[in-house]
Amino acid sequence: MNENQTTYPTGAQDEEEIDLVALMVTLLHKLKPILLTAVVCAVLAGGLAGVKILRGGAVSAEDQVAYEEALAEYQQKEKDYEFAVQQYELTVKSNEDAQSSVQEALKQAQDYAEKSLLKNLDVYNVWTAQADLYIDSGYKIQPGSAYQNVDPTGALLAAYQKQLVSGDSMNAAADAVGVDVRYLKGVVTVELSQNDSGEYNGVMTLQAYAADQQTAEKILNALLGRLDLIHDKAAAAVCSHSVRVIDQSVTQGVSTELRALQQTSSEDVQNLQSQLVELQSARQALDDNLASAKSTWESAEEPALGGGAASSVAKYLLIGFLLGGVLACGVVVVKFLLDGMVYSASELNRSTGLPVLGALASDRTKKAGKLDAKLYQMEGRPDGSADAEMLCLMAQTIRSRAPEAKNILVTGDLPADQLEALAAALQATEPLRGQSVTAAESILKAAATVPHVVAADAIVLAADCTVTRTDAVREQNEKIVRLGKQILGCIVYE
Repeated sequence: MNENQTTYPTGAQDEEEIDLVALMVTLLHKLKPILLTAVVCAVLAGGLAGVKILRGGAVSAEDQVAYEEALAEYQQKEKDYEFAVQQYELTVKSNEDAQSSVQEALKQAQDYAEKSLLKNLDVYNVWTAQADLYIDSGYKIQPGSAYQNVDPTGALLAAYQKQLVSGDSMNAAADAVGVDVRYLKGVVTVELSQNDSGEYNGVMTLQAYAADQQTAEKILNALLGRLDLIHDKAAAAVCSHSVRVIDQSVTQGVSTELRALQQTSSEDVQNLQSQLVELQSARQALDDNLASAKSTWESAEEPALGGGAASSVAKYLLIGFLLGGVLACGVVVVKFLLDGMVYSASELNRSTGLPVLGALASDRTKKAGKLDAKLYQMEGRPDGSADAEMLCLMAQTIRSRAPEAKNILVTGDLPADQLEALAAALQATEPLRGQSVTAAESILKAAATVPHVVAADAIVLAADCTVTRTDAVREQNEKIVRLGKQILGCIVYE
């Protein structure tokens, strides 16, 4: 990790959510096998009914059996309707509670978007107040000794980092500029510097972003004013040390990183709006389902003995078709819920918190038939026509986020040839033509990847929606973090 490495806020959700839209699209992708299964079941059910009629004939005993079956069906419809009413009452309450919760969250998100310093920044005209701090623990290696004391520098840096971006420090910064502390989220960062061997060198960089120079300086000075208190706490918790400001500056410039954070805030509002629409649609569906159940029950007629209630082949054809369709849909739904595959670039960001550099077309998307291609288009998946432009954009993003990086590593659980092709494509772009872009297998599969990760100045994780599992992405990130590195961003083949 180099001294200019960017620290990203985590965005992973505490629990997985079911994307109803993605589920419906997945069912549409499987429409042909679903219909085929339904037709096969219809033919089987109709055939069995036909054989039964041919063998049994229209005898009174069979009419009695048919009547009893029809009566049981009628009674079951009554029970089904009563159950539908009960479920409706329970589900409606849950839906209303969920809508209320989402509406409150949406209100807060919109309030943040309106009043937060980050959201209202002009990323092309940002003032950055920066201070470089040096923490000296007095640690020295004991020459000739087989056993060395643990260097407390890392623990001290972590303590300062936590104290500066939370609690009383952020409250002090908020008071200094006259805003609620929650509106400062995203405009204060603390970066820890490491040497070439991955060891902390005692230097940390404190940055405050604002729309004007005065506000940026006020935030920074308020945080620096907390250093004495933080020093005392860190000294008591870790060890005696000294801290001093070695450099302080105020600059004006462009920040594409802040633009990405702004977009994340906007996406949060859009996601909440989408959730609210889905809940409202679900409520309407509940109303429609209840109305349908009521209509079905009101149209049911109690059977009479001798009324010719023998089941027709057409009836069993319909039953078989419906059961087959439901069975096939159930299999698709279960697979969707359990396979754990990365569904899309946006879903990967939501579920892992890792930033996404961009999306490229997968082989699946490129080779899709007319129906699948149309569905992919509706989902907004790339078709490959803009891959070259996207590669240049992603390369520019990598360059801007890690301007000092000379050794860029592309890794992931993709096939080796696909990783190497991606690395070569990035290297061939204008922004990265002077850097070294290499590829290595997933750290979960190859121990040889570890030294590549340690040596890299910037790490890009590649994922493919056809082969990559979300939990594998999390595991790769965890291992990379344990090695003292961070993933700069993800490239997703959709």
